[in-house]
Amino acid sequence: MFGGNNANDQDTLRNIAHDLPDLGGRLGSMKDDALARLYSPEYDTLRLRLEVAHAAVEAAAVEARRRMRLSEGPEGG
Repeated sequence: MFGGNNANDQDTLRNIAHDLPDLGGRLGSMKDDALARLYSPEYDTLRLRLEVAHAAVEAAAVEARRRMRLSEGPEGG
């Protein structure tokens, strides 16, 4: 996916690492609203999918930060 040496890859990775926490926060808010307001069993799938999406975005944000640290190397920290 990322070549590691390409400036465009670095810019893309930086943008992703910057944007994912905001997306995670928005998904977390939607998940919290769904848990607080949608009690009916017919919403179980929606609540579960919001939970899974939120967890996936959080994991992707951690991975993006890890890749940023790795790509910066010892002199970038």
